[in-house]
Amino acid sequence: MCGLMHYSTRFLLGNLLSLSCILFSCQYKADENQNQITKNLSVQEQIASLTKDINNDRLNPNLFHKRADLHLENKNLHGALNDISVAIKIDSTISSQYYTLSEIYFAKKELVMAAEIMKTCVDLAPNNSEALLRLAEMKYFLNDYKASIEYLKRVITIDKYNAKAFYIHGMVFKELGDTAKAVTSFQTAVENAPDYYEAYLQLGLLYYSILDPIALNYLDNAINLNPKSIIGIYTKAMYYQRSGDIDMAINTYYQLLDIDIYYSLAHYNLGHILYEHKDDYHTAIKHFSNAIKCDSANFKAYYMRGLSHEQLKAYKKAKADYNSSLNYKTNYDLSIKGMNRLDQLMQ
Repeated sequence: MCGLMHYSTRFLLGNLLSLSCILFSCQYKADENQNQITKNLSVQEQIASLTKDINNDRLNPNLFHKRADLHLENKNLHGALNDISVAIKIDSTISSQYYTLSEIYFAKKELVMAAEIMKTCVDLAPNNSEALLRLAEMKYFLNDYKASIEYLKRVITIDKYNAKAFYIHGMVFKELGDTAKAVTSFQTAVENAPDYYEAYLQLGLLYYSILDPIALNYLDNAINLNPKSIIGIYTKAMYYQRSGDIDMAINTYYQLLDIDIYYSLAHYNLGHILYEHKDDYHTAIKHFSNAIKCDSANFKAYYMRGLSHEQLKAYKKAKADYNSSLNYKTNYDLSIKGMNRLDQLMQ
C-alpha cells in the first residue's frame, strides 16, 4: 500500500510539474513567435533598403547577393533564388554566391543539386573550410561516405581543431559500423569543443549500446548542456532499466515526464517496470493508459494494461484490452494467449 501511495503521489506530482512545463513552454513559444515577428520586420526593412540600392545600381552582384541571403533567412526561397541567379549572371566567379545558391537548394530539400552547387563553390575556393565542411555534411546526408571523408580530411588539414569536422567524421564511421573510429572522432570533437552537446550524446548512445557505465558520464554531460534533452534522459533511463537499477530507472523516467508528459515510451516503460518489478498494477495501468493516449495504436500497451487488469482479476477489462491489442496487431501471440487464459478463467 505504501508503494502504491508513493508512485501514485509521484505520478500526480509529475503531472502537475509537467503542466507547469507545458504552460511555461506556451509562454516561451509566444515570446519566441513575437521575437520572430520582430526579426522578420527587421529583415523586411533591410530588404526594402537593399531594393532602393539595387534600383540605383543594378549591376552590383553583391547587392543582389545580400538580398538573396535576407530572402533565405526569411524563408522566401523563390525570392532568394531569383536574386542569387541575377548575382551569378552578373559575375559567375564569386564563390560565396554558389554557397548561398547551394543553401537555397538544400532548403528546398534538393540535396543532390545542393551538393553539386557546393562543389562549384569549393572548386572556386579550394581552401574555404566552411564550404568544404558543408559539402562533406551534404555528402554524409546523401550516404556518399567516401566523398564525405575526403572532404573532411581537407577541412582538418586547414583547421585541425574543427570540432564539427570530427563530429561528422564520427557520424560517417557510425553509419559504416566502425564504432571504434566513431568514438575516437566524437571524443576529439568534445576535446576541441567542450560544449558540443551532439557529440556527447552520440558517445552516450554508443556506450549505452554495449551497456558500458561510461555511457552515464557522457549522457550527463549532454544533459548538463541541454537539460531538456529527451533522447539523453530517455537513454539514461533505459541504461538503468537494462542494467537492473530499477529505482534509478523509475526516477529518471519521471524526470523525463516532467519535461514531456506526452512521451509515450516513458509511460510504457514505467508501466512495464511497475508491473514486473513492483507488483504495482494500479499505477502500471495509469501509465499504460497514458501511453495509449499518446499513441492510440500502441498494441503492446493495450496488452500490458490487459495483463495488469488480469492480475487484479478485472477480467472484463483485461479482455477488452486484449481485443484492442489484436485490433492493432492481428495475431499478436501474447494477446491471443491472454484471451485463451481468460476464456478458461471466466467459465
